[in-house]
Amino acid sequence: LVGASLAGRYLIVRRIGEGGMGAVYEAKHTVIGKRVAVKVLLEKFHSNRDLVARLLQEARLASSIGHENIVDVTDFGTTDDGRSFVVMEFLDGEPLAQLVMREAPLPVERSLRIARQVASALGAAHAKGIYHRDVKPENVYLVRRGDADFVKVVDFGISKAVKQGGEDPAESYR
Repeated sequence: LVGASLAGRYLIVRRIGEGGMGAVYEAKHTVIGKRVAVKVLLEKFHSNRDLVARLLQEARLASSIGHENIVDVTDFGTTDDGRSFVVMEFLDGEPLAQLVMREAPLPVERSLRIARQVASALGAAHAKGIYHRDVKPENVYLVRRGDADFVKVVDFGISKAVKQGGEDPAESYR
């Protein structure tokens, strides 16, 4: 997809990585020039309605929380060859897993600052009845703000929305 234009608005610049169901690319919004990340469903899954629904759910749930420590999702669409994609803010940093592999053990104060931000993000999601269900160091992204780590929780792909007064939240983790 490098060099391709998606929805006439996103020029794919480079491939950043790949997960279980999608590849992530750096892209540029062609009208406003903003740098974004685009997760595109892998070609082998493009006709799998359940995975398309899951990607759309990820976009809806993550964007509905509106918390500074949760990746901002801004658009959803379909490529010319029928694959679904989600557009989100570009994060210039690294996953917590990568940092830990390189610098473990982290100082206690730094670990606590990171943990507080993750807890704040998850608390905001839980307040809206949304449960991430895949919190792990690979889904905690660190960007720098000044001299400090700033957390972005990513990948709400297997999240579950639970209605208030409905299903027991503990059930959402099964």
